[in-house]
Amino acid sequence: MATLALIKLILSNLKRLFWVWFLLFWLCYIPSAFAVERIPLTLPLLQERILAPILSDGVATIDLRNLYIDLSENNSEFQEQFYQLLQNQITRSKKPLSLDFSESQIKGDFLGQRLGLSTVLSKAALPGLLTLSEQELLQQDESFAQNDNEQLTTVIIFRGALKFQKTKFIGKVDFSKTFFLKPVEANHTFFSSESIWSEARFGRVADFSNSIFAKEANFNQSHFLNIAKFRQVQFRGVSKWMNSRFDTSGHFTQSDFSQLADFSNSRWINEANFNQVIWRDRSIFSKSYFPLGISLKNSTFEKSVVFRSSYFNDRIDFQDVKLLDQVDFSNAEFNKQATINVSGLAFDSNNAKILGDAGIIGQVIYLPTLEGNNAVLKNLVRNFRSLELISDANQIEYKRELLRIKFLEEKALLKSFVQIFNFTWFKHFIYWIFLNILLLLSNYGTNSNLVFSVGIMIISYFGFLFWLLDRWRRKYPTPILPSRYDIICMVSSYIGLTLIGLSVIFQTSIHPWLSLGCLSFILFPIPLTLIFLVYQNGRYHDLMNTSYLVQDGTLRQLRILIGRLPIIPDYLPFRERYLPILWERRWNWLNYYDFSLNNLLKTGFNDIRLRDEQLPSLITSLVWYQWTLGILYISLLLWTLSRTIPGLNLLIYLK
Repeated sequence: MATLALIKLILSNLKRLFWVWFLLFWLCYIPSAFAVERIPLTLPLLQERILAPILSDGVATIDLRNLYIDLSENNSEFQEQFYQLLQNQITRSKKPLSLDFSESQIKGDFLGQRLGLSTVLSKAALPGLLTLSEQELLQQDESFAQNDNEQLTTVIIFRGALKFQKTKFIGKVDFSKTFFLKPVEANHTFFSSESIWSEARFGRVADFSNSIFAKEANFNQSHFLNIAKFRQVQFRGVSKWMNSRFDTSGHFTQSDFSQLADFSNSRWINEANFNQVIWRDRSIFSKSYFPLGISLKNSTFEKSVVFRSSYFNDRIDFQDVKLLDQVDFSNAEFNKQATINVSGLAFDSNNAKILGDAGIIGQVIYLPTLEGNNAVLKNLVRNFRSLELISDANQIEYKRELLRIKFLEEKALLKSFVQIFNFTWFKHFIYWIFLNILLLLSNYGTNSNLVFSVGIMIISYFGFLFWLLDRWRRKYPTPILPSRYDIICMVSSYIGLTLIGLSVIFQTSIHPWLSLGCLSFILFPIPLTLIFLVYQNGRYHDLMNTSYLVQDGTLRQLRILIGRLPIIPDYLPFRERYLPILWERRWNWLNYYDFSLNNLLKTGFNDIRLRDEQLPSLITSLVWYQWTLGILYISLLLWTLSRTIPGLNLLIYLK
């Protein structure tokens, strides 16, 4: 019975046992069947391969693929023969001779310098076997000497291509001071030890994609005259790129820098592409040159990145970047078209910060849309305010409101325009108008000079209107007109103050003509209509020979008059203190500016008010109109000052 039960159990689990056996077979036997079997390279085999090169891409190539090459110190005799035989064949060949080490494993230090042709970068010293195109390529290097009096640079020339696809280097690799006239193909290559490419020149495409640099990768002072491909490369050790130059495009997409990456003083003639790169340690781009920008989309910075004293002439793309530490743009030079695109930028740590020069870094921050970037804008404002970069924080808020205007114009207003009587549309429309006024008259509270210039324009304008209404009453039958001296003083002072206001507006406003248009919409329609009606109706009332303005004669001092209204009080004992201003005094024209100052800023040198006896209602309306503008202007002024004065700003805006 026990045996029968055991047989039934085995049969019931036979299918499962089959799949388990099948899986073990694939895991244990199949990989070994497809494993590359490398043949040890011996001197006879090396000589055979050297004497019988193959054609690869139409070029004679020494086939050293799928080999195990021992260049360790324990095999010193073979090592010397290896370099000597290859170098002799390469240097004596009239045509370029390529080397293919694909899928080979090289043990020991690989000294690539010993395989090339040594020459001086001078026209007089170039070998005669070089073709005209090869000589022209050499002359593109900035170290090339045009005459013998210049300092000469010695390099090792490789005329043929070098292929290291899926090659495994177990030891140091040294190609320093080497000029590659043909492509270098080193994709899927493993560099287990130090890799030295300092002062190397790559005349054609250099492809290191999907490679692994287990230790230090040294590309200091390297020069890439063609495309540099470092896609999906793992830099597990320190990578050095100081004083390197990329004449076309440098691609580091999806690479991983585990330790320090130093690109100090590097030059990128074309765009530098670092999209989707993971920076696990510090990265340094100080004093670098980016005429066509740098792209860092979807990259992750776990440690700090430095762009100090770098030059930017195009976009710096930080779209969807994850920032865990600080980015430093101090002393960087940004041309007019240079911007930092921070759309989708995530501050993923309390240490995440963007540093830069005050008044500059906020100017170059760029966001294409408001949607999806509210958190970015909030973090940027908080970032700059915590660093006391008040003007830059204000710039971000100003740009946020510009994006809000764009959003309202493109979506909210247009979508609901069909339902024009809809309350939502009306609310958006009113908000849109109010926001435009704030942007045009104060750069959304970020420009106190612009606000003061607007105040100068309003005070001088209304002062001139009050003088005109008060002094130019009628010509017939009995003239009541100002003196010539009064006219000259008032007109010249009004023109002078207006020109001062205009000059400041054109210097400080981003859109000066739109700012003037907005100010004109506030100042001209209602006041000019009231004045037109006053002169059209004429004035036929008592006290025609007395000024409409009265002043408190008990005191003459600078006063803050926020609590008082522009018309004299009704209480008779109080009214006795107010006397009409004197027309015959030569300084009388200053009283109208004082009254306009009182009305707008609620402060002045004398308590000048409007009388309420025998007074046309249209003039009263004009005074109350300016008084209402004054309430709004004081609010705008205090709001702007609170945002631009350090300390007061922090008290209000740090949340």
